[in-house]
Amino acid sequence: MKEWLRTATALFLGYALSGALVGTRAEDSHGKLSKTSIAVSEAQTRGIQKEIRQLTNHDWAGEYYFGDGLGVNVSLALAPASGFVFSWHGCLGLYDLNYGSVDFSNGTVKLIFKYPNSRKGFQGMASEFLPVRWGDRHYLIPLDEMMEFTNAINAGTEPALSEGRSGRFLLRRGDEKKAVRGLPNLTAEQLSNILPVPVKTKISSVLQTRFEKSRRITYVALGAGTAEGLKKGMELYVHNPSTVYAEATVTAVDEHTSRAVIEQEEFEQRDPAPSVGWRLSTKLTDDSCQSNTAK
Repeated sequence: MKEWLRTATALFLGYALSGALVGTRAEDSHGKLSKTSIAVSEAQTRGIQKEIRQLTNHDWAGEYYFGDGLGVNVSLALAPASGFVFSWHGCLGLYDLNYGSVDFSNGTVKLIFKYPNSRKGFQGMASEFLPVRWGDRHYLIPLDEMMEFTNAINAGTEPALSEGRSGRFLLRRGDEKKAVRGLPNLTAEQLSNILPVPVKTKISSVLQTRFEKSRRITYVALGAGTAEGLKKGMELYVHNPSTVYAEATVTAVDEHTSRAVIEQEEFEQRDPAPSVGWRLSTKLTDDSCQSNTAK
């Protein structure tokens, strides 16, 4: 999503200016970024690739990628017997690396890491994934990001179709060239979070605004609820005023109303604060937010 890319860009600039990534590599001569660890990971990757070639139409084994082709390039290769190798590359080289074994049970893939796994900045990887098929595409979606995945479908950023880029979810390499059909093979509850048409609405009242460090956080009421298709955790995007980029996350829902929070980062402080009448949609690039659900 655009907010994720903005966050990644900000993090990258912070690391580049401070030299933190270079320092981390220098201090890691015996850790997961050491020459020995890299050599082990390369050998394990070759074993994974060999096992993959011997498998036929496996549900989740394969080589996966997500990123923007710039500062965020995350790769994950995995197979049942040979385990997994995870790496994160960017403009300054190798940011993170880990490997280990794989456990598959109850329909989920669990990574058992060799080294500590910390998900912060340009480091870390989710530890549990749900294999998802969408047409001929294979995804690995973190269990704690299922709502984010259906939000991306509602927004229109999934399926990502740009060659060399895969959005923000692990997609089997080569599948970005494949079309999708129907809906992904999610549970009925998860599928219920995918909207048949976008929900379009307005801010009906501003409940509270506060500042937390560099963020403006505004709590608002919206003129759409469960009857219009909204659920807790869904995201909407501001379309009017068109000069403002902001996301609203639904925090509570009634039949025809809901409450949401809008967070604006430091570089947006000069943007106007959310106000009554702002139009929002669950679709990122709607041409218009005029709708019979806008109240």
